[in-house]
Amino acid sequence: MKKILLALLPLALVGCNSSSDSDTSSTTTPPKPTPPPAPSLDVTIYSSIENCSTAADVPNCAFEKGIYVLKVDSTVTDEQQQRVIAQATNFATWASDSVKQQLNHKTFVIGIMMTEPNGPSEEAEFVVTLSQAKQIVDGVELVYTNIDGTDETERATTYQKLMQLFDYYGDDNQSHLLGQGLNSAYSSFKSLLQHQDLAASTLNVEALRFDECPYGNGQLSTTASERALGTDTPCVTEDDEEPAPNGQVDEIHEISGVNLNPGALLGLMYEYKVNPTISEGGGELFGSKGGEFQNIGQVGSGELDGNVEAMFNSWANPAFAPLNIYLDTYFLANKK
Repeated sequence: MKKILLALLPLALVGCNSSSDSDTSSTTTPPKPTPPPAPSLDVTIYSSIENCSTAADVPNCAFEKGIYVLKVDSTVTDEQQQRVIAQATNFATWASDSVKQQLNHKTFVIGIMMTEPNGPSEEAEFVVTLSQAKQIVDGVELVYTNIDGTDETERATTYQKLMQLFDYYGDDNQSHLLGQGLNSAYSSFKSLLQHQDLAASTLNVEALRFDECPYGNGQLSTTASERALGTDTPCVTEDDEEPAPNGQVDEIHEISGVNLNPGALLGLMYEYKVNPTISEGGGELFGSKGGEFQNIGQVGSGELDGNVEAMFNSWANPAFAPLNIYLDTYFLANKK
């Protein structure tokens, strides 16, 4: 009997230890699962796409989400394309997270070609067909290497074109905070144009004007008071042009069905803020007495080195303040 008890003792001890281990493990807090990594907000910039260079190819073009910078004709050099890619990369990098999220849900194409696609050519047919194929891409803009002798790849034009694309096809207009914000900022700009006109008149100096007709895209109101100060009602066209009482229609962007002015003006401002030395200037901005818009001043500040007269017809005009705030908040949020 003593031998049996001695033989069973080690088994009993093992059983006790096993129970103790089991109790200990049951009270240990399990490790928390590692959360999945946050999705990247980096916007992809593409420099080419296979089997997509003619109008016939367009229905089968396999674009991804992001920004494409494409050589549309054979005259475009690698150096010219790289300059455009650099600006597209900056545009995406400097943007706020909300803008990046929208860019990651869109397909934008910047096509580089020698000049405007007016005449009959394979390149012109391709870009026009692609711009109208909304099931393939969301929007197309063009940068020219020899437009009236200017190589736009050497200027800040790509920033302007991307800003236009985002307004026309990326901010979802009134269904998204970004679209609502731009609409509000642009409406405030037009209202402040009226206020600055009164202030300039009191001081007997030249006020600021803005002509919406060239970028109206057939969408301008027929009510004169709803157009920006400086815009004819109806819009006047040259003798050899098609009548466009509600704004000149853009062949590339007609399908958007929107007034192109907010994006165009914001694009000019973006260019100026990023690199004033190579920016286009005032575009459709001009002085009430016929003076040329001055591409100077801190945007919307209301000050220009004590020169009140010049301030009104420059970027320093306070009418630009709402658009400047919008631009800094959403598109230059990460610019160092």
